[in-house]
Amino acid sequence: MKRQTKKRKLDLDEDLQRHVISELKQGRSPDAIAGRLKTDPPEHLQEKIISHESIYIWIYEGEGRKLGLYHHLLSERPRRQKRHARKMRKPHIPERTSIHERSTGINERKEVGHWESDSMVFSKQKERLSVQYERKARYVIIHRLSDGTAGATEEALHDSIQSLPQDLWKTLTFDNGGEGATHSNLRKQYGIQTYFCDPYASWQKGGVENTNGIIRRFLPRNTDMSTITQQDIYAIQEKINNTPRKILGYKTPKEVMAESCG
Repeated sequence: MKRQTKKRKLDLDEDLQRHVISELKQGRSPDAIAGRLKTDPPEHLQEKIISHESIYIWIYEGEGRKLGLYHHLLSERPRRQKRHARKMRKPHIPERTSIHERSTGINERKEVGHWESDSMVFSKQKERLSVQYERKARYVIIHRLSDGTAGATEEALHDSIQSLPQDLWKTLTFDNGGEGATHSNLRKQYGIQTYFCDPYASWQKGGVENTNGIIRRFLPRNTDMSTITQQDIYAIQEKINNTPRKILGYKTPKEVMAESCG
């Protein structure tokens, strides 16, 4: 009797499959995709969940491999590392404060001044982008980085902070990448409280993760960053900040920030 191949969840659910493929192509990790489906799913995918492990397996062992979807992962490896090679290390970040200590007011977006930070990488290049996202206004600031070091990120954050009134910077939430290792300098210089997501849970700062997806529409992962100027990046930033948002009552992020300054 011929053995039947077991169908995976992403093979059986076309809507879920299309969503995962779209998210991967926008540069989101399987962990972020799975996490956002739990916390903030699209209307047509309510109550549909999938684990990040199932997404990885589908990418490397299922139909996703035929589509070459591993190219959209951060590592871009054609084969997945064996389990014993994927070491699960606790982050070594001095003075790290957990996201679970953030107040409910921050989580509920009650006031302007609470930011999320992330960096965007591009295929086979050191250059990347530093992205800051304000949770209530949905306002974004984008800076070009020469590399992914903590020093380069801190310099970009200084520029971001100094571009707006000081009282619009109250907190800043990072994931556990090394680029946030010097966060305590921001605390000391500006009085900004910093928080960190749980390990391997970047979806906990879903606002900036979603913003990265928007930026990917303009700058796909395979973009040659040597051809992109800071003026190009600023134009993308302005387009995002001047787009009316339904969740903001059809105001733009820039308008909401301006009201907070007034």
